[in-house]
Amino acid sequence: TTAGGAHENGLKSGIVKAVRNYLTVHNLVPRGVAIAAEDVREGLVVLLAVKIPQPQFQGQTKERLNNSEVTPVIDAIVRSALENALNANRTAGDAIGARVVLASRARSASRAAAQQVQRKGAVSHRLNLPGKLADCSSTDPSECELFIVEGDSAGGSAKQGRDRAFQAILPLRGKVLNTEQASTAKVLTNKELSDLVSALGCGTGKSFDPAKLRYHKVCLLTDADSDGNHICTLLLTFFYRHLPELIRGGFVYIAQPPLYRVDVGKEVHWARDDAAKERLLTRVNGKRERVQVTRFKGLGEMNPGTLKETTLDPARRALLRVAIADEAGTDQAIQTLMGRDVAPRFTFIMERAAKVEEVDI
Repeated sequence: TTAGGAHENGLKSGIVKAVRNYLTVHNLVPRGVAIAAEDVREGLVVLLAVKIPQPQFQGQTKERLNNSEVTPVIDAIVRSALENALNANRTAGDAIGARVVLASRARSASRAAAQQVQRKGAVSHRLNLPGKLADCSSTDPSECELFIVEGDSAGGSAKQGRDRAFQAILPLRGKVLNTEQASTAKVLTNKELSDLVSALGCGTGKSFDPAKLRYHKVCLLTDADSDGNHICTLLLTFFYRHLPELIRGGFVYIAQPPLYRVDVGKEVHWARDDAAKERLLTRVNGKRERVQVTRFKGLGEMNPGTLKETTLDPARRALLRVAIADEAGTDQAIQTLMGRDVAPRFTFIMERAAKVEEVDI
């Protein structure tokens, strides 16, 4: 399986437990050194073959094994066999231990260097903003807005339609990383998300400082269709897991671009979704004017003037402020819908499938 899965998880955990136990029993870990799982696995190459009845895979390409019952079995087998092998060959075991300790020290040194760079960068963060960010001229966070826009094409229209005085535009290229399924290291090294964090200026995790937030309105601007909603959900997952303070502080918003343009004679109306379009058509039903409905394929189809009129102009736009009404429920929903485990998501979908009247695919 190209993306690993339950069998790989069991292998990794078994190896880590066996090596850690060996290091502890033989007192091979120097004072002040903390051994992480990645230290044990660094440089490791393993060929793993597992045969199980009724395998369950993620995706049509069978890229990931989802049989969770496999994990503890492989964990126990690998842990026991590897511990016995290390104790039977102390020379090799001690050499592996020394290599793991070296990896831990290298990781700590790398992290310290990165923190030093972050401290230096905080002083001159305006000089280190991502190149694709079209920043605003104002430096007052309370009046500044950042629009995180899906795609370069829409980003170009947004840059032309914005008010440069207080509105900044950050286009995102490609699919946004699902941070619920990614390690912290992968999130921090993701180009699009690191650019976003740099633009915000407030840092993440232990380095988070709300006083350094450069925009008090952070607006997610994606296509009004199902694809856009998916990207918006991925971004919300990132904010919830890595910048929850911005949501709790009321700084995160969702822009409401139209999905439809409805021309009634010489009048132009905009509809956010199918329901809004149907309400509008019902309202104008019976009028003599010609009615024409146009569906936007994406933000990139809108010219700068249209995007400004419908989505960017504070006097005419609508913004939804993101809030967390139920912490436990929100956390569980994100785990179920965005997490690695497919089974709860499948159950969630099947329990609600009968209630779905129309699916936008």
